[in-house]
Amino acid sequence: MENTKWVVEASSTVELLGRRFAGRDGGGPQLCNMVCSQLGRHAHIDFCRTNPSHICQGPDWEHSEEIVYPQPDRKKDWISHALYWARTGFKDPYSREEQTEFSKCDARCAGPEHRETGAQSSYCTLPLFHPPHPQNWSVSSGMGHVSADGHSFECADPALSRPAYHVIFVLDRSGSMAYRDRTPLFGTPVTSKIINHHNNRYGAVLSSLFQFWTSRAAGITGSSSRRDSYSIILFNLDVQVVLENDFNSDPNTLLSYLLGSTAHGGTSFDKALTATRALMESHWSSDRSPVVIFLSDGECGVSDEVVDDLARRAIALGKPLSLYTISFGTESYSTSLRSMARIADEIGQNAPRDALTRPVTSTYCNAINTIQLAETFLDIAESLRNPRASLIRS
Repeated sequence: MENTKWVVEASSTVELLGRRFAGRDGGGPQLCNMVCSQLGRHAHIDFCRTNPSHICQGPDWEHSEEIVYPQPDRKKDWISHALYWARTGFKDPYSREEQTEFSKCDARCAGPEHRETGAQSSYCTLPLFHPPHPQNWSVSSGMGHVSADGHSFECADPALSRPAYHVIFVLDRSGSMAYRDRTPLFGTPVTSKIINHHNNRYGAVLSSLFQFWTSRAAGITGSSSRRDSYSIILFNLDVQVVLENDFNSDPNTLLSYLLGSTAHGGTSFDKALTATRALMESHWSSDRSPVVIFLSDGECGVSDEVVDDLARRAIALGKPLSLYTISFGTESYSTSLRSMARIADEIGQNAPRDALTRPVTSTYCNAINTIQLAETFLDIAESLRNPRASLIRS
């Protein structure tokens, strides 16, 4: 295909017949009647034909916001295989079966069973440029599912085969959490609400937790409810159990439980961990692994024995504990939080093999928004898609 250049999304590459091509590589070595077959489900790229004053959208094309060569100053559209050949004026050389396949969405299910060597991919059943499919969709067989980003698949929902958790959030509300060196994240739907109540370290904790809860909620597909249970403990020198083994509260409701609390008083990590152990025991389920997310500025000592007891009790009940200690203070006060994570991790790694349902880790981090906890141990069911690639005349 002389006088053509490759366009590949996101500065990626495409491999055809053992050769790898990047954007702006020449398309000369490719035979016109071979490219589409090698790409499988795919889109072509063309210069945008929509009046700039109009919205560019349609069933057979999708506007691209990327700056694409050649002629980077001209807008481009990803278009369907059928529209591409209609625009050329030539007869589509591919079989009816191939044309049908090319017309469908190129998103794939992200389930691990499809990634094994020799496994067959499960593709979205909808047209190439479809709007997000409703999340409340279901099929009579009960096998299909809709991904979090709106693609429809005929295979089982991979989220249902992943582990479920009892996540216990343990929040420090002592006096030092009223310091204003850490404040809520800006630009979120609840920023102003949290700032009005807690423009301080405690507010930073609530802001980050809301982001976590929202990310987790985005991974719930179809009509399914949250498989993970949530519990919340607040502590200073005393302990308050705010929520126990909850499956239904949405992020806004969870936040509302915490906005009325104030940061004041002293701190006792030992009392907080003792209460965590009691709550874990009272709601133990063999179907859910225990996860503790401990959020504090670290300005307190801790007894190694209390951490040891919590981690070993989880193993005795049947599953090792994951303990994430998150600091919202200064590094100089991180010793206790680091020690807690280290002890729990050593015990978890040395747990009897028959007690391990999957590898677990415990770790310390400075500020929850610097890591993606939702991606660390709670999977979000989105689809996969290779970067789109096409040839365009130069």
